Amino acid sequence: MEVRFAQIEPTTRCNYTCGFCVGRHMPQQDIALDTFRSFINQVEGLQALELQGEGEPLLHPEFFDMVALAREKFPQLEVSMITNGSMFTQENIQQILDHGIARIFVSLESAKDQDFQRIRGGKLDRVRRGIRHLIAARNERNMHTPLIGLSVTVLRSTAGELEAGIPAFYKELSLDGGINIQALQTMPQYQAIYDQNMQEEIVDREASKIAQQAIASSKSLHNALKDRQNKNHIGFYERLYGSVDMRFQCPWLINGAYLSTDGKMVACCHIKDYDRHTLGSVSDGVRSIQAQREKMQEDLNSGSIPLACSGCIIAKNIARNSLKAKSLIQKGGDQRPLA
Repeated sequence: MEVRFAQIEPTTRCNYTCGFCVGRHMPQQDIALDTFRSFINQVEGLQALELQGEGEPLLHPEFFDMVALAREKFPQLEVSMITNGSMFTQENIQQILDHGIARIFVSLESAKDQDFQRIRGGKLDRVRRGIRHLIAARNERNMHTPLIGLSVTVLRSTAGELEAGIPAFYKELSLDGGINIQALQTMPQYQAIYDQNMQEEIVDREASKIAQQAIASSKSLHNALKDRQNKNHIGFYERLYGSVDMRFQCPWLINGAYLSTDGKMVACCHIKDYDRHTLGSVSDGVRSIQAQREKMQEDLNSGSIPLACSGCIIAKNIARNSLKAKSLIQKGGDQRPLA
């Protein structure tokens, strides 16, 4: 099976307690190295590998063995990850550099120590120290990678930090991998695990306006956002989402794959009910999995949104645009561009 971009979930275990994390409600387990190996052996054309899912990747005792195994088959493979930043120990830092990890995003919602601990259940100062040690070790080796950035989930209570707090933290630590911004997920499989406090953190109109104003007017935030595009190593998701015409194609169904800790493949990284929406197990072979991916894309192009894609804006746009295109063809080929 041809897969250019793969995201593999090393573990669902985590040492933090974020209230929006689906992983805290999943069986706590690590992917078996043999399962990882089976996937790598069955795919072709792999260009980029994202090692992260619903847990802290560096908790997997064989994390770097997976990197080495994947590179045996795909020597030019670009490997990236998202981490909570709490496990940048001296040993892990040396391994990160030895294995040539290309990009690391550190996830956070607030650059205020008290709010960080309230949201994540960990200490921001530990993350801050770990990042500094990683950058110092990288610079000592005269290496340009990994690029290190921030993955920021915007909550209603933290939207105001995009204006200054988050960019200041980015600049203070001399980060260079850019900032990724996403709102708290509202897809059904996420909201199902939110308690009342987390439901109240879903971004409303006012918080969205604050975030948009920061993106439009904060020069320091704008510069950090630009870092995602002007470096030699474009990020995993930018490459994946830029690989197709997203008006009519889902990048995951065409070029991507998501593998869970228990060896099940699902259509994309946002699908969290692995048992209900599995495309199949990698242990059973990937031929039937490929057929199911193609069927889901066909459904989208017929204007039908698969159950697994409920709440996905990409799926909604593909279905809408496909129906609009068919309607124009039936009416005589109006060639106006689609949204």
